[in-house]
Amino acid sequence: MRIGIIGGGPAGYSAAIRLSEKNNKVQLFEKGEVGGVCLNVGCIPTKSLIYSANLYDIVKSDKGKVNWEEIQQKKTLAVKRVLMGLKGLLKEKKIEIINKEAILKKDASIESDGKEYRFDKVILATGSKSILPPFSAPNDVWDSTDALAASELPESIVIIGAGFIGLEFGYIFSCLGCNVSLIEKENEVLPGEDSQSAGTLRKSLMRKGIKFHFSSEVIEVKKENDKFCVFFKKNNKEEKIESRKVLIAIGRIPNVDGLPGTILEGNKVVKVDDFLETKIKDVYAIGDCRGGYLLAHSAFKDAEIAVKNILGGEAKKDTFAIPRVVYTEPEYASVGYSEEKAGLEKIDCKVSKVNFASNGRAIATGKTDGFIKIIHTKEGKILGSIIVGEDASELVSFLSLAIDSDMSVEKLSETVFPHPTFSEVIGEVSSVAVRDRGHSF
Repeated sequence: MRIGIIGGGPAGYSAAIRLSEKNNKVQLFEKGEVGGVCLNVGCIPTKSLIYSANLYDIVKSDKGKVNWEEIQQKKTLAVKRVLMGLKGLLKEKKIEIINKEAILKKDASIESDGKEYRFDKVILATGSKSILPPFSAPNDVWDSTDALAASELPESIVIIGAGFIGLEFGYIFSCLGCNVSLIEKENEVLPGEDSQSAGTLRKSLMRKGIKFHFSSEVIEVKKENDKFCVFFKKNNKEEKIESRKVLIAIGRIPNVDGLPGTILEGNKVVKVDDFLETKIKDVYAIGDCRGGYLLAHSAFKDAEIAVKNILGGEAKKDTFAIPRVVYTEPEYASVGYSEEKAGLEKIDCKVSKVNFASNGRAIATGKTDGFIKIIHTKEGKILGSIIVGEDASELVSFLSLAIDSDMSVEKLSETVFPHPTFSEVIGEVSSVAVRDRGHSF
């Protein structure tokens, strides 16, 4: 088959590789750099900065000086290494990359640079874009891409938005010695996540010097001399914060610019059926453009499902066991239902919790902040989990697997975890869940 893919981010390039391995002819349209936001200006570069920030946070008591230029060079090298590997793989798989803007037509053809292309199947992987602020602001305020490319560390920064992106940048700049303030219109960090667990993370970040302003709505951002002034309303009172830089991190939305209105829902997302096919026959949509969790690993899963269906399968989309992670210190990770979400859907559930404070590995390394919570039914079915603590980003995969495999808390409690590790807390909390159900060994 001849396959056309619009978008070269995680969803698009992973689908291209999978399809080419099945001897399909694939043309990948990407007007920018392959790898998308995640590789070039998102996941990979921010994790490099977080790693450097973590190291500096550990040794800064020795009065070491931040070498921002070196940190940036390390980040750039990390991106280049991953990008070179991806480009090499795409070349090896004989995937043709067309570095031009592509437009999907209503008849499922693709128009690019004045030329029409026709395919047996088309995949839309157009990704997402930053939400434009609903308030006025100077042109030189930062978005996340600008922050990653900063030539020097600001003395102070106001970050508007305390979601995943805002918290990670707040953590990076705070560890590196910047005066950081975060403004959030909701009453807690990570809106939509488990508020109690989010509060635990917020308290840890406050101990690192980050200042938070909740239930605060930004009115406007102005430039006065060499400083920014952020005006916001809190408790019906107008307040102002001055800083050297302002970063707007109020989230991302699906990029549906130029797509036919017939496949859109409310002009906001690409509407798909359970098999990720749009209303245009043989046109599929995967990744951020279809909404849901705007995460690279969710996009990879979409690509896997769409490819199976293009090749004749009947795989259905499933976003229930998609983990969400904040790579701060401590880390925050969640999967499935929170206690609050289960309550909103009137699901009768129990919550079992174990702190890291009693874990041998945590004590030995001084990483005792945090806990693991499991949300489960009275029958022992695991509905979700929240982890705040060291290596939460790694540990959450155990719970994703448990949920995806329909594993009960009894079965999870029988798993042998190596000692001493942070993962032992998963065994402990599942055993607590068994006892919470009135069972005993």
